[in-house]
Amino acid sequence: MDQITARPMHQRAAAVAFIAYAAYRIIRWTYRRLLTLACMSPIPYGARAAAPLIVSYSLEGDAYFRADGCSQEVAARRKAGADKLSKRFDALTGPRGKALNETLISGLSDIRFTDTNRVPVQFQAETRKRYQVAAVTSSSKGCVLIDVDGGQSIDVSGSYGVNVCGYDQYKQFVERGWARVKELGPNVLGPVHPIISDVLPKLKTISNKEEVSFHMSGTEAVMCAIRLCRFNTRRKLIVQFAGAYHGWWDGVQPGPGSERANSDVLYLKDMHPTALKCIAARSDEIACVCVSPLQGLNPGSPPPSDLVLLDAKVRKTAEKGNAYKKWLHTLQQVCQKNDVPLLFDEVYTGFRMAPGGAQEYYGVNADVVVYGKTLGGGLANGVVCGPSRLMKRFDETRPLRVAYVIGTFSAAPLTLACMAEFLDWVSRPETQQKYALATSRTDAWVHSVNKVLAEESLPMRVDNLTTVWTVLFTQPGRYHWMFQYYLRAEGLSLSWVGTGRCLFSLDFSEEDYEKVKQALLRAARQMKQDGWWDGDASASDISKIIGKEMAWQMVAQRLAR
Repeated sequence: MDQITARPMHQRAAAVAFIAYAAYRIIRWTYRRLLTLACMSPIPYGARAAAPLIVSYSLEGDAYFRADGCSQEVAARRKAGADKLSKRFDALTGPRGKALNETLISGLSDIRFTDTNRVPVQFQAETRKRYQVAAVTSSSKGCVLIDVDGGQSIDVSGSYGVNVCGYDQYKQFVERGWARVKELGPNVLGPVHPIISDVLPKLKTISNKEEVSFHMSGTEAVMCAIRLCRFNTRRKLIVQFAGAYHGWWDGVQPGPGSERANSDVLYLKDMHPTALKCIAARSDEIACVCVSPLQGLNPGSPPPSDLVLLDAKVRKTAEKGNAYKKWLHTLQQVCQKNDVPLLFDEVYTGFRMAPGGAQEYYGVNADVVVYGKTLGGGLANGVVCGPSRLMKRFDETRPLRVAYVIGTFSAAPLTLACMAEFLDWVSRPETQQKYALATSRTDAWVHSVNKVLAEESLPMRVDNLTTVWTVLFTQPGRYHWMFQYYLRAEGLSLSWVGTGRCLFSLDFSEEDYEKVKQALLRAARQMKQDGWWDGDASASDISKIIGKEMAWQMVAQRLAR
C-alpha cells in the first residue's frame, strides 16, 4: 500500500480503480456461485457420483418375497400369487409371440434395455424369469392392440406420447399424405414438395413464431434449438429444471444416462424462487432456459418410472391448481426482463395438452418452441419454431462463424404430407371439442377410480394432467412396481416405464374408460389379496433395509475380487 501512495496521483487512481474492479469481479463471481449452489438440484450430481460405487445384485428365492422384512406367512402368499400371475402371463402370449420375443431379446439392444429396466435392479433377474412382456404387435383397432397370435390389449401407453388422436386417425393421415406426394416419392430430398405451403403457415400461427426448422426426432430438434440459442446469444450455459427430460442427447443429461460431465448446464430446482434470482444474476452467461411443461404434473421429479419405484415416497404429483402456471408466467417475466431466451420443449406436450400445446394451456408465449412425436401425423419428426434472431445459422459479419445444423431426411415429402394432414385435423373446430371432452372424461375417470380405491382401502390413487395420468401409492411399500404386471395381466398395454406415465388418446369412448377402470380395480384387488401390500414396514424401515443391502453387497463384492 505504501508503494501505491508513493506513486503520482494518476497512477494511484489507476491502481485503486484496478483493485476496485478486481474486487467487484471477485465479489460478483462469488455471489453468483453461492446463488447457484443455493438453487441447484443435487440429485443428478449425487447419482452420477454414486454410479461407479453402487453394485448390481439380485434378490432370489425367499429374499425376493421378503425384501421388506415381512413374515413367512405373507411371503408364502406372495409366492403363491406370483406363481399364479406367472401362469397368467404365460397364457397372454401365444407361440408365435414367444418365439419372436426370444429373437428380439437376443438381438435387439433397444428391447434388451427396456426389458431390463422395468423394475428396481434388485428384482430384475427373478422378475424377467417369471413375466415375459410381449413386444410384438401386428395390428390395432381403435385403442386396442392385437398381437401376432390374436391376443388383444387396451393401449394406455400412448406410444411414448405420440398417440394423441387415436391410431386409426394416424392411419388415415399416412394414407392421405402418401396419396398427395407419391408422384414425387418418399425420398426425393433437397427440393421441397409444394405441400410445405400447407405446413409452414400453420406451424408459424400455432407456435406464434417467425421461422421453422425441420428435423427427424424430438431429441434432434432440442439439440438444434439449444445450439442455435448458444450461437445467436454467444453464451454457453443452459438452464434445466430438476427432473425434466429433454431427450437422450448427453448435452441435456447431467445425471445418470450419460457418462459425459456437463459443465455448461445449470440444473436448478423447479418452482424455486432462488432459481429466478440465479437466472437474473447470471443472465449474461445463459443461452436459454429449457422448460418441459409436462413437469406441471410432477415438478422437480424425474419422469416417473417403475424402475426407481423403491417406495411410495419416490413418486408424487403436484396439487391441482394454478401454482405451476404462475411459476411459468413469473419465469417468462424474469427471462424477458433479463434478455434470456425461454425454450419450451413441447415434444411431449405439443398438441396433447391443447391444440396449441402447453403455450396455449398455460398462456405462456416462449421464445423458442420444440415439437415432435404426434406432429408428424404418424411419422418420425422434430420441429423447432422461433424468432429470426434466434434461428440464424451463420454470422453475416464473421463468415467462419457457422452453426451447422442440417439433416438428410428433414422435411422429407411423406413426413411433410402426414404433418399437413395432422395440422389440418388439429385446426378444425370439432377437434377443439374433442380435446375438451377427453380432458373432462379423464378428470371424471380419475375421480371415479379414486372413489372406489378409497372405499375399498386399496393403497393407491390416480392423478392426471389433461389426458396424461399416473398411479400413486398411499402407503410405504417395496413392491409397488409389481402393479404394472397385474395391470398387464388384466389386458392393459403399458410402456416400459410402467405405471408412472399412462395416456388416454382422444378416441377413447366412455366404454373404453370404464374398461380401463375395471381392469385397474381388478388388478389392485388381486395384488392386495396376494399380500404385496401387507406388512408394517415404514418408509424409514424400507430405506434402512435397502441401505444395508447395498452396503453389504458393495463390501462383499469388493472382497470377493
